Amino acid sequence: MNKIALTHSADIYQKATPVLHIQGIGGKRWKRNVAKGGRIGPWLQAEYSILNTKVWEARIPCLYLVGGADGKIRYVGISRNRMKDRWRVSPAYDAETMIRLPENQLFHSQCWKQIERETEVNRNATFEVRCINADQLLPLLERMGPPLSAFTALRGDGEGIVAGVERWLCNNKSGELVSWNIAMTA
Repeated sequence: MNKIALTHSADIYQKATPVLHIQGIGGKRWKRNVAKGGRIGPWLQAEYSILNTKVWEARIPCLYLVGGADGKIRYVGISRNRMKDRWRVSPAYDAETMIRLPENQLFHSQCWKQIERETEVNRNATFEVRCINADQLLPLLERMGPPLSAFTALRGDGEGIVAGVERWLCNNKSGELVSWNIAMTA
């Protein structure tokens, strides 16, 4: 089953719209200025480009996939509202002094530690985040056939479709597929 998931995820990734490109990370460590929680930091700063502002800001449930330059898909997630809400550009503060930095910083709660780890091993690592909504995903699922075509029964429930495909891909992950998905696995 993992080989089927690998093939289907690659097909979905190819059809998805490139939304965000992370060219690298580094610089001074930063933190979020929040009262509590594990997402405070410190984090490394990203050099990134928003590739499609319209999709980035669209208020529609979507499936997103994070791929590396090597073509492997590291992470599969959903956004119920906007990609901009899942891949946040947050106010940032110097990790040591807590003085506000001049630029907001990109962050994703589940992916950031993984991006930092992978970049430690390969300083040239880059990542691309692609997004596909249910209306774009439906014809692709129909062509793929079972088991993913079963999600077409949810036509009209965009969030249900993208959530179902996310769950299926995570449940059928392998070493080459969604290695960063930790919380949503079988």
